[in-house]
Amino acid sequence: MYNTTGMFSKDVKDSKTSLGRYLRTNFPNTKPLQVEYKGSAGELVVDSLGANPGNVGTAVDLIVRLILEPDETPESALILFPFNATYHEVVNALAGLAGRSGDSELAARAAWGLALCVSAYRAGAAWAPFVPDLVHSNDFTVDKMLEQADDAAVAELIALKELAEERLIPKLTGPLSLGPTFDLSKLGPTQRIAAEADLIAGGLLIDIKTTLAPRNKAGLRPDVLKADNVYQLLGYALLDYSNQYNIDRVGIFSARYGTLTEWPLERITSLMSGRKFDFPAARQEVWEMMQQDIA
Repeated sequence: MYNTTGMFSKDVKDSKTSLGRYLRTNFPNTKPLQVEYKGSAGELVVDSLGANPGNVGTAVDLIVRLILEPDETPESALILFPFNATYHEVVNALAGLAGRSGDSELAARAAWGLALCVSAYRAGAAWAPFVPDLVHSNDFTVDKMLEQADDAAVAELIALKELAEERLIPKLTGPLSLGPTFDLSKLGPTQRIAAEADLIAGGLLIDIKTTLAPRNKAGLRPDVLKADNVYQLLGYALLDYSNQYNIDRVGIFSARYGTLTEWPLERITSLMSGRKFDFPAARQEVWEMMQQDIA
């Protein structure tokens, strides 16, 4: 396994890891892109009502996946207990409700429960013990997981789902890859880091973010682009060593603002590097760098 932290999002944010340092060294010019983004940023549509922001983000990712593929349970929700039949039965039932229920509140509650399962896997039992404790006490049931979403969570997820259906889904073209992993992050002998993107649609790599921008002097929250958001997209693309997904554009769907912003990969790399950037060569460099980073 990759020996810095092994978790993609953390490595991207940390300039001391090999990947974080590589991204900042090769793509130092984030300001022009941030200014451009600010100029076209949308207004806030779905404000926070107080629900846990991390679980909201995870739930929205799952909701988008289940809109696009309602009959497929996301693997990230199942992997916490890969050999527990009861756990899989409950998770599959929650995915069915989240993806196919005509009752918007029930679907939102199911998506929230699924997100808790994903978050437990990502954080580990020591940091997110709720779901593992339920499983170990034989109290992990569909009804128990549906009870976990409070009114604020339900209201936020319903509104965010409606906005995604209106402003994101119609813009997506195939082929679709939901929750894609890459050459350097797939389970197996070549894995060097844990990394799963949100989705790729017709060569467009999309990261879905549900973060709220800070208030300005007028008390408004106009959307902003953080450097880490861009580095995350470029990092994913660099992990696709074999160019399996033919990524030619990267984009961000700002779920609370209902805006999809995308850039050609060639343009964003040239703008941020200050030169004509050789992306295939960069993938080779990252591949070799991560082989050296094996503990």
